[in-house]
Amino acid sequence: MANSNTPLSVTLATLARAIGLCRVPDHCVVTVHRSGRFIRALGAGWRWTLPGLDQLGQPVCLIGHHLDIPDATGAHAELYYQILDPAQAGAALDRVDDLVTDQARAALATLGARPPADALKAELNQRVSRMGLRVIRCSLHAA
Repeated sequence: MANSNTPLSVTLATLARAIGLCRVPDHCVVTVHRSGRFIRALGAGWRWTLPGLDQLGQPVCLIGHHLDIPDATGAHAELYYQILDPAQAGAALDRVDDLVTDQARAALATLGARPPADALKAELNQRVSRMGLRVIRCSLHAA
């Protein structure tokens, strides 16, 4: 019986894409680009796009991001962050982990060797809050 439903579901999925419908998973967003420029972020659920004009990015989870960022001395910072406002993050959503990593390295350089974890978290939140992001947990580990 499953074989008889498979062609129908493939046909329906193809039809949905052809008319511009896409399904964004729960707790995720998908970026929409038109002519290479960021247009908007689509929230969870069934969404309509302009077929042939809109290009969709990969789904990006809003919660549960974890980064382990090594420094030159062999120590590393461990961060957990979430996306609070996808529209504010905009086109950066497609490379959000790289963006937070770059901000963490810059914050570590600004704060100097072995800053307290709370100071690093506060500095990072100051840097990424304007992008709709929030660091929820931060720890530093020696080499």
